[in-house]
Amino acid sequence: MKKTIWIITIILIVSAFILRFYRFENNASFDWDQNRDYSEVQKIASGKYVVLGPVAKGNGGFYLGSLYYYLLLPAYTLMNHSLYALPITSIVLDSLFVGLIYLLLHQIIGKKNAFIISLIWLVSWIMIGASRISWNVALVPLWSLFTLYSMYKVIQDRSIGHFYILGLLLGLTLHIHVAIIPVIPLFALIYRHSLKFNLKSWLLMFVFMFIPVIPLIAFDLKHGFLNAHLLRDQLGTQAMSRKGLWLMLNMSIIKLGKVVSGIFFARFVDNFYLGVLTIILAIHSAIFDKKLLVKIAGQTILIATILILALGDYGFPEYYYAGAYLSILLLYISKISFLPKIIPFTLVGLVIYLNLSNYTTEPSRFSLKYKYDIVNTLKSISEPIDLSYQFDPGRDGGFRYIVAQAGIKLDPSSKMKVLLTDKLKTSLYINGELTRDLAEIGNFKTALYIVQ
Repeated sequence: MKKTIWIITIILIVSAFILRFYRFENNASFDWDQNRDYSEVQKIASGKYVVLGPVAKGNGGFYLGSLYYYLLLPAYTLMNHSLYALPITSIVLDSLFVGLIYLLLHQIIGKKNAFIISLIWLVSWIMIGASRISWNVALVPLWSLFTLYSMYKVIQDRSIGHFYILGLLLGLTLHIHVAIIPVIPLFALIYRHSLKFNLKSWLLMFVFMFIPVIPLIAFDLKHGFLNAHLLRDQLGTQAMSRKGLWLMLNMSIIKLGKVVSGIFFARFVDNFYLGVLTIILAIHSAIFDKKLLVKIAGQTILIATILILALGDYGFPEYYYAGAYLSILLLYISKISFLPKIIPFTLVGLVIYLNLSNYTTEPSRFSLKYKYDIVNTLKSISEPIDLSYQFDPGRDGGFRYIVAQAGIKLDPSSKMKVLLTDKLKTSLYINGELTRDLAEIGNFKTALYIVQ
C-alpha cells in the first residue's frame, strides 16, 4: 500500500511539473520582485553574503529573511545564471506541493478526497499561472500545507515533533510573507487548552522558532533595529489609513470569491456571492465540523479574512489569501463528498474541464520569452551600440541582465543609438531625433536612430 501511495505521489508531482514547465517562458514574468531577487542571488553566488544574508526589502514594507534567495541558488548555478532559473524554482516548489497534498493528507481525509484536491490544484489554470511567478509568495502553499498538517498532528495526536515543526514554521514566516506571520499564534490561541506540553517542550519549540529568525536579529543588531522600526512604521501607517470596516469587509468577501472562482472555474473575477458562500461554509466548519482538519481549514479562511480586515488596505492583492488556498479546497471538497456520488464526480469533472480548456501556451505581453526575443534582435547589429531604456516602472526587469549575458557590446559614444521600450503607440525620440522601429515583439519595441 505504501508503494502505491508513493507511486501516485510521484505521478502527481511529474504531471504537475509537465503542465507548468511546458513553454513556461511564454507566461513567466520578470519584473519588480524578480529583478530584485535575481540581483540578490547574484550577490550570494559571488560570495558577497555570508549564510545569514541577504535580507531584501519589499516596496513600502520591512525586510524579509533570506530563505527564498538560497532556494533560488541551485537552479541559478545549474542553469548558468539564466533568468529562467527563477520561474523554474517556483515551478518545482508548486509541483512538489501537488504531490505532498496527497502524501500527507490521504490518511486524514481519505485517499479519494486527497487525490481530488491534488488533481484540482494540478490542473487549476490560476495555480499553473501563479507557479510561474518567481517570488517569495511561491513558498506560501507549502508553508500552509505543513502548518495545517502539523497543527492537526499536535491537536489530534499530541505530537511533540510536530509541535517543534510549528515553531520552525512560525520562524520561517518572517522569510516568506507578512500576511502569514500571525496565523500560527492565532491557532495556538484557539487551541490553547489542547497544547498541553511541559515547560521544556515549550522552550525547545521557541528554540526551533528562533533558528530561522537569526538572520533578521543579526541584521537588526547591526543596523540599530531598523527592521523593527520599519515594521512599527508600516503598521502605524496602515492603522492611520484604514477604510471603513464595512467597506473592507465587502472588499474582502469580493476578493475571496474571486479566489474561489479562479481556483475552481479558471475565471479570476470579482464574485461577492461565492465569497459569502465561502464565509458561511468556513464559519459552519470552524464551529461545528467533526473532522478536525476541515475545522482548521474553516478557521484558516476566517483568520485570513480577519487579518486582511485588520490590515485596512482597500487595495490589498488577492494573494494575501494564498495561505488559505488549500483550506478553500479542503472546505469545498469535504462538503460535496457527502452528496450522492454522481454529483461530486460531475462537479470535479466540470472543474477539470474548465481549467484544462483555459490552458494555453500563448505568450503573455510582458513575458520573459519576449524579453529574450527582443534582445536577440540586437544581436543583428554588428557594431557596438549606445543602449537606453524607457519603460513603465518595473517593466524593464531583466533586460539589463539579458543584454549582458548575450554579449552585446555597449558604447555610450556609439553613433548607433538604440532604445528599448514598452511605448508601442507613440513616436519615440533619441536626443530629439525621431527613431525608426527595428523590432516589435509582444509589448516591447526596439527603437533605432543612427547619428549622421
